[in-house]
Amino acid sequence: MLMISVYALFILFVLTLSETLEVDEDLLALIDSVFLTFFFIEILLKSFASSGMFLADFFNGFDAAIVIASEVFNIMQITAKGLGVLRLIRVVVITIRKITGN
Repeated sequence: MLMISVYALFILFVLTLSETLEVDEDLLALIDSVFLTFFFIEILLKSFASSGMFLADFFNGFDAAIVIASEVFNIMQITAKGLGVLRLIRVVVITIRKITGN
């Protein structure tokens, strides 16, 4: 939950303040890449541990699709603000599921 909270703050910063403050775009891309790699490995490990059943749940599949799309765009060095909003929705969904226990 701590990692998700820090990532949510990072995404909010990128979406709102990164253009008004002069922040190095390469540094933001590097930080985003580290988070994405962490979440990508997490999804791979959860999928492997559950023999793929992890992805059978709609929200886990949605989560995986956003992370994989973000990772592909990151590798191709494509930036899309809409993807940042999807990542933020992903964080909200994960947080709600953790709180409710679903």
